[in-house]
Amino acid sequence: MKTVKTIVAAALAASCAFAQSDNATVTQAASNPSTIHNAVAELSGVTIQAFAAEVIDAIAAKPQNPVAKVFDLVSAASNFLAESDESNLADVIVAMISNVPFEALPEWTTLMLESVQNTTRDIEETAYNKLVSDVVEKIGELDGYEEQDKVVVTAFAIKLLFRGKEGDLDDYMDMALAAVPASYRNQVQGAASDVMSGDYSSVLTGVDIIEIPTAGDSGTGGTTPGGTTGGEEGFEGTEDGDSLVVKTPEDEQEKEQEKPPVSPPYSGQF
Repeated sequence: MKTVKTIVAAALAASCAFAQSDNATVTQAASNPSTIHNAVAELSGVTIQAFAAEVIDAIAAKPQNPVAKVFDLVSAASNFLAESDESNLADVIVAMISNVPFEALPEWTTLMLESVQNTTRDIEETAYNKLVSDVVEKIGELDGYEEQDKVVVTAFAIKLLFRGKEGDLDDYMDMALAAVPASYRNQVQGAASDVMSGDYSSVLTGVDIIEIPTAGDSGTGGTTPGGTTGGEEGFEGTEDGDSLVVKTPEDEQEKEQEKPPVSPPYSGQF
């Protein structure tokens, strides 16, 4: 499948009355996700999902090291989840995942699993199933996306929201697929099965997927993803010796953070 993502943040923002927002606030949140908590508290006439769409899109557009970009996307998304509740959680998730670049979706989804589980831990099964269905349905209603793109986003959303055990997967998939528009439900079924198993070759054909170095990779140490539970914590790729790690604000108090290694195509920008 050849996937070409259509950026729809502007359209989504306009529909959510965010077009009149302060661009400086978006830029600041994209550069420093820890400011999202205060920014959300000061929103006036603007929905959090619209703000989230703008910030995620702004991060996606930044010219930076791809690995650092993934961590920035995760940090922002985790902070937005911490500011959400059941009344807007589905909208916020759709606003974020629909604006994450396709090349970042595999690592972003994997790193976001813990934050999603922490955020939804207290939601009972019936309400949670409705959340999943709402997310899937809202992806189907996105303007500016071709069906092919919705298949990709839906497949990763299904993986992102799976909080059961392996034995629960069949029932979960049936429930999620029931909310997919019939016109591309079969495509999502195959794509979601591949994504759940970690096989992205058919879902993201032609996409240069960003991979975060892990233990055993040549020239790197281990990668330690971290989660956020509030507006002041975040993900940030750093270089600690030969290891790419994630630091929290508590770590920052002990040692000044360094930037992650910058690959050649981007080195001239730093």
